Amino acid sequence: MSSREVKKNMKNFYRDFQNLRKNSKVLLSNFYEPKDESLTRRLQPYGINYSDAYTLEYPRYTKILSLNRYMHRVKNFHQALRMKYFYHCLSYIVFLLLFSYMILFNFQLPTDKIPSIHWTEIVTIILVSSMLIEEIHCFVSMDNLSFPGKCFNYFRNLFKIMAIVGFILFYVGLVLRFTYTTTDEEFFAARIVMAIDLEIWWLRSLSFIIVVRFLGPHIVAIGKMLKDLAFFMCIIAIVMTGYGVASRAMAYYPNANRFNETGISTEFNGRDIFRQIAYPVYYLMYGEFGTELDDLDTNRDEAWSISTHVLLAVHMLFVNILLTNLLIAMFSKRFDQVYEDTQNIWHTQQYIFTREYYTRAPFFPPISLIYDMYYLCRLTFFNIRRVCFKKSADPRAKTFKMIPINKSCVKDWYQFEGASTYEYAHQEVKASKAVLMTSSNGSDSRCIEKREDSNDSVNDSNNNIRQIQDDLAKLNQSFEDIKGQLKTLIEKS
Repeated sequence: MSSREVKKNMKNFYRDFQNLRKNSKVLLSNFYEPKDESLTRRLQPYGINYSDAYTLEYPRYTKILSLNRYMHRVKNFHQALRMKYFYHCLSYIVFLLLFSYMILFNFQLPTDKIPSIHWTEIVTIILVSSMLIEEIHCFVSMDNLSFPGKCFNYFRNLFKIMAIVGFILFYVGLVLRFTYTTTDEEFFAARIVMAIDLEIWWLRSLSFIIVVRFLGPHIVAIGKMLKDLAFFMCIIAIVMTGYGVASRAMAYYPNANRFNETGISTEFNGRDIFRQIAYPVYYLMYGEFGTELDDLDTNRDEAWSISTHVLLAVHMLFVNILLTNLLIAMFSKRFDQVYEDTQNIWHTQQYIFTREYYTRAPFFPPISLIYDMYYLCRLTFFNIRRVCFKKSADPRAKTFKMIPINKSCVKDWYQFEGASTYEYAHQEVKASKAVLMTSSNGSDSRCIEKREDSNDSVNDSNNNIRQIQDDLAKLNQSFEDIKGQLKTLIEKS
């Protein structure tokens, strides 16, 4: 190799070395950043998902890194499910106490001395309105895509139904509070509606017990027992109506003048009928006889008194012994079923709790009203944008996803889903095969029947042709006989 070629190779090597040195500086500057600077999402376009520590820096609220991380920690702390639950539970307790105080001491008929509305009532209206907007937010953010699916999942929860009834009664009472204010009797309509509404809100507070492990399944047991109670109420209503009408028809209504001291009224109107038939008979179930026995003992020798005594004895035997013990047995069986499945019920309630509070605002009412209104407006905007202008949906919308702590659970979930899918598909294939076999057997039998019918029809047609031919032959023979007889008669003549 000549000296000229050696010099040329050295120059090329030096040039390549300088280029490599420059590129290495670029690579090092891209992948090694100083510790006092915040991270950047350089690899996000390539499908890299960053860890949770990355959320402590982005989005940037300030250029000071320590302050920015502190603000993110505060945000994540208040967005935790436990803190959301604590805020909502605390605000609900304040709402119940404020509502109770308002209905007891500050819910009065407007006069010149008393303002038309107290500040506690104003705060109560704001709290109920913010809770209504929050429930709309929870309804819209449910997993179901269709509106009927959202309604089905929402209204199968007993506490959601109680919330809807509570909202309706509250606003009905509010309308009555500002319209029927002429007299105290008219104003009592609003007070009655508000009092019933307060009772429903107090009962709805049982939904916060769902997070307690040893009390949550009992709420499920109460919900299942209500179904048994509805069945029992249907039976007891029929039995009590039968006894009430029969006993009053024998004792009280024909002898109304004998019970003037007890105030018997035989007028045909709803109030008197319920007062004389339904109410006394209902309280017999609790052992409250009132003046029932005294009225019968006053006329103990009368036929109607003796027959009513016998009917009352049979009624008490049937209701207080048979039906009451039946209800206790049904409740006991239902509780045993829930107790045996406590673990699964608790996990289901834990999932429902997590799913519900995942979409709730990180603030307590009425501060959450701002967040809920922003969410609903944003959702409406992107839905109009997607439907009317055919553009993409909200890219920053939250998606609920269950991530196990133990990664081995993912494999178990996949295996369970695969086995469940295979079993479902196997059952569907078996069902479809059974339907096909049934249809094929039916079609084969129908084909055979059709063939037999066609053969029978052919045979019948052949037989008919033969019969016609025989008849024609006989007719021809008879015609020939008649012709011969005519010839003989002509010859003789």
